[in-house]
Amino acid sequence: MTTHNGYLLIADISGYTKFLTSSELEHANPILQSLLSAMVEQVGEPLHFWKMEGDAVLAYSTQQGFPSGETFLATCENLYNAFATRRQNIIANTTCTCQACANVTELDLKIIAHHGEFHEMQIGPMKDISGADVILVHRMTKTKVSTATGIHSYALFSDAAVNAMGITAALVPYSQPFEYFGEVTMQVYDLAKAWESFRAGCAHFFLEEKDGVWTYRRHFDLPIVAIWDALTAPELKQRWMDGMISVTVDRPKGRIGAGSGYHCAHKAADFRYWVTDWQPFEYFSTRIHDPGREGISMPETYQLKPTSTGTEFRYTIGQAHDADGSRSEISEQEAVGFLSEFWPVCFDEMEVMLLKAG
Repeated sequence: MTTHNGYLLIADISGYTKFLTSSELEHANPILQSLLSAMVEQVGEPLHFWKMEGDAVLAYSTQQGFPSGETFLATCENLYNAFATRRQNIIANTTCTCQACANVTELDLKIIAHHGEFHEMQIGPMKDISGADVILVHRMTKTKVSTATGIHSYALFSDAAVNAMGITAALVPYSQPFEYFGEVTMQVYDLAKAWESFRAGCAHFFLEEKDGVWTYRRHFDLPIVAIWDALTAPELKQRWMDGMISVTVDRPKGRIGAGSGYHCAHKAADFRYWVTDWQPFEYFSTRIHDPGREGISMPETYQLKPTSTGTEFRYTIGQAHDADGSRSEISEQEAVGFLSEFWPVCFDEMEVMLLKAG
């Protein structure tokens, strides 16, 4: 038996019982299987799949697995986005008039998350977890959040989870007493609103390799979430970026995303860049200022792809221009000269750091 501190997560389909009892099973079961499969596909290291419980997917992580709370929030959003996308596709691609197909719109998802201590046990071929905090996260699935807040598609975080995540995103306070636990204070996050933002999107600034002036590629025998964290969390960047004095980031919406500005104080120069596109666990793009030439900047894209053994990473930097669109090839040459030596050393250090943490 091993004791851990980490996140406990339950992704629970709302409307499940009514859907099954009022629908034809020959269509209802494949629909539910498709929705649950879409959710399970989002559960990957360092989030560990725990088990299925009827209409719910259960997962957990250890403390070392999620150094960044913003990454855990993005994982919750991706779970809901995968569910909502699959539900939308089912609705759009069916002409069936049966009750099961007609009732798909009534299915929704709520995500429950807590942070605490639990015991990991190996029982024969099965792995299970137990503890008071495991009981609490199950109790949190039975609340009156929707009635109290009017939010129906939500992530419900215990205050312990919010404190561990260290986020200041738009959260709605909620509390409820549970037997043996007393009054438990929690925070509600509107997933439907996040989904609408995901669908609406923003202008995408994805730099293809063919459109850049220089590309660096590397394979890591590590999960995408770990690489994403290391690339985006300022406290981690400061540890693996060679010669870095400090790394800070603006969070205009309470978290890192499009519009956030990074300031990397390096021994050689001050590097400033802002995020122009933010697609968690797939890619993010930035525009970095030339530290030696006022008004000149270059686009960058950091792309991640899963492989059978880990993560394929691509970094591409594009042409340098000033505000009037005039190109600065000397800025490009200096940037490439610096990065061609800087990135290999930095990513060696990042890989060592993550392997030690894992």
